[in-house]
Amino acid sequence: DVYKRQPYGTSKLAAERYASSYHEVYGLPTVSLRYFTVYGPRMRPNMAISNFVSRCYNDEPPVVYGDGTQTRDFTYIEDVIEANRTLLETDAADGEAVNIGSTDNIQIKTLAEEIRDQLAPDLEIEYAERYDADADHTHAETTKAQELLGYAPDHTIREGVAKFVEWYEQNREWYEPLVRQS
Repeated sequence: DVYKRQPYGTSKLAAERYASSYHEVYGLPTVSLRYFTVYGPRMRPNMAISNFVSRCYNDEPPVVYGDGTQTRDFTYIEDVIEANRTLLETDAADGEAVNIGSTDNIQIKTLAEEIRDQLAPDLEIEYAERYDADADHTHAETTKAQELLGYAPDHTIREGVAKFVEWYEQNREWYEPLVRQS
């Protein structure tokens, strides 16, 4: 049953429909933004990118859950901010649900290898049992965002990760303990 497997996704869809209904019935300007794996400075410390970086800095191999062929559409925070800024200046997407993601889909094992190669090339990638709730693949269809908002993400995963690593180095003292405890 889809509701037992994806209750979080179902609740998000319901919230989008409520917002759209309020727009249609009451004229309330609403836009539902669907963010796809946002990363960058101050991101949630328990995400793959922050964990891979932390483990490499501590001479520990990055841990990939599953076989690593899962793909994600990682979206750099500056691209998300730009989409939100655009929405402050236009009503073109009112009543709509819009995907905000990148066009740069990557396998998790490739991401781990790229981070490892940049920070600690001698480490081997470790693999652990995958969580049942993890999606095999995510990828944002951003055509609507492009048409309504002129949205075009500026950061590739490699550029974004490089910026995050630079930020991580500068903020390691306070941020790394959060990552290590997550």
